[in-house]
Amino acid sequence: MITSLIADIGGTNTRLAVTGPEGRPERVHSFANDRVATLDDAIADYLAASGLAPQAAVLAVAGPVRGRRIALTNRDWVLDLDRIEARFGFRWACAINDFEAFAWALPTFGRDDLRPLGAALPGRDGPLAVLGPGTGLGVAALVPEEAGGYTAVASEAGHMSFGPAAPDEWPVFQRIAATVETVSAETVISGAGLARLHAALHPDSPAHDGAMIDAAGIDAAAERGDPAARATVALFVRLLGRFAGDVALGFKSTGGLYVGGGVAQKLGDLIDGAAFRAAFEAHPPMRPMLEAIPTALVTCSEPGLLGCAAHAAHLARRNAARTAPA
Repeated sequence: MITSLIADIGGTNTRLAVTGPEGRPERVHSFANDRVATLDDAIADYLAASGLAPQAAVLAVAGPVRGRRIALTNRDWVLDLDRIEARFGFRWACAINDFEAFAWALPTFGRDDLRPLGAALPGRDGPLAVLGPGTGLGVAALVPEEAGGYTAVASEAGHMSFGPAAPDEWPVFQRIAATVETVSAETVISGAGLARLHAALHPDSPAHDGAMIDAAGIDAAAERGDPAARATVALFVRLLGRFAGDVALGFKSTGGLYVGGGVAQKLGDLIDGAAFRAAFEAHPPMRPMLEAIPTALVTCSEPGLLGCAAHAAHLARRNAARTAPA
């Protein structure tokens, strides 16, 4: 099997690695995007420092993938696959959405990579779906193929319109709607969304150092037991659970719904599994179907790289099948 460069390119941070003999990420290097001018420079530095010469590349990017030139949604970087192939001598380079990569990783997770949200439920056949609040809100699915294996389905479902569904949510959403062009799921279920919820839920609270308290500050305050921060996190978990139910219905993900993303991972034990499940299942008349779908928080530290490695192995198998003698 050829060695591939793999990358998980987010809006804030990027992780680079190569696929090892077992097809899993090795030689992982993480860096803040603000520290490099371009992704090409980061790849060049990584390969020079490691002395590695991978033959292909699978790059997961935080944005929609169309064609060979891809612009990141939350970063002013443009990924040019033809240029990358030529500069680094790759046989081929491909890009996938970062949550498409996350979806590819789902079958590779072990028990230690997951924390059930609510009661642990047995696995079932069917599509798997994943969503994750971070800089944005990623959503993707992994769908079984008739011939065996899976195929990943990317989406931009995080940008779907989203609104209140309970009386106490209406004034919060009204305050948020007055500050943004349109309210999508990402508007409230993301790092920036957690900050918006806190400001809208507590409009009379003094600003933190003259500015809106950010997601990290809310998480830290909630960890200390601050009542206002705890209330914000509780509302965030409710909205996260409801949107997760929407996604599970959209993909009919009877195989499971998984929650990842930096914000969810940092909240960790602050995510009330029972509250999440209550909002997840509250979609009549589809409650019976949702009640049977397992839900879990992904605790694995490098799901994007695992997914890139899984996708690289999938491409290698497909290419080998195409070139095999009849």
